[in-house]
Amino acid sequence: MPQEISNQEAIQMMERCKAEIQSLRLRIEQLQPKADAYDNLATVLHLLPRPSVGMGEDVVWTLNKRIRELQPKPQEPATPPAA
Repeated sequence: MPQEISNQEAIQMMERCKAEIQSLRLRIEQLQPKADAYDNLATVLHLLPRPSVGMGEDVVWTLNKRIRELQPKPQEPATPPAA
């Protein structure tokens, strides 16, 4: 059977919840400058991933280009010198 709580118990529980919320809000207010400083440092030091701001270099295209550069070129037929 569910046990009902009295109004006084409900008020006490709400007062405890209210005090905890106020305490946490104060703690957040105290820590906010540190969090902002951390975010600024992380941004400056590139610690956090950032969204791409444009087209990046295509790694597959770069690899294909380098492979073509390194592969031996086919022999071209010799053309007679012009007279």
